[in-house]
Amino acid sequence: MVLKKQTVWLLSMLAILVVLSAYYLVQGPTQQVPMATGQMNDQGVLPAGDGKDKGIKVSTKQVTPHTDGVPVASPSDDYFIGYKMQRDAQQEQELGRYMEAMTNANTKPAAKADAKKNYDELSARKDNQDQVEELVKAIGSYKDVVVIAKDDMVRVLVQTDNLKKDKAVEIINLVKQQMKVPGNNIVVNYKP
Repeated sequence: MVLKKQTVWLLSMLAILVVLSAYYLVQGPTQQVPMATGQMNDQGVLPAGDGKDKGIKVSTKQVTPHTDGVPVASPSDDYFIGYKMQRDAQQEQELGRYMEAMTNANTKPAAKADAKKNYDELSARKDNQDQVEELVKAIGSYKDVVVIAKDDMVRVLVQTDNLKKDKAVEIINLVKQQMKVPGNNIVVNYKP
């Protein structure tokens, strides 16, 4: 019995998905830092860098897992590795669907063109995420960083004991510049 390359790839991705699902059932989800626009005042609302946005409210708080009576694993590098693996598995699965549509002989030319466009966009987004992760690590000397870009939203999770507002603004400006996303569509969280 000969297994096709696609079958082996699909089974590998499913195995990773099962392992990650079990991990996150134990670990629990995280909370987001709220972001909104407004004017500069004494409540932490800062002006945007390029003047296009009215302002970005920067509120920093630590991401904590929900316990719900289930023992929670201690914060560690595994959390960030698992998060990256989950993101990469989802993106690889999407890329696989686009590749299948492009290589299928029964697919219409218009659908093939759409699949190629989506494949190229997702590939570029993946590369951009990796680049931004390295840049954020460099500007803040963070131990680890995860960037997740989906549609017009970007979520950045940094590994640090605390995150000051000026550092969050610096991360938002970097992401805004590198990924061409409005500042109010960027969420920055931190976890020790």
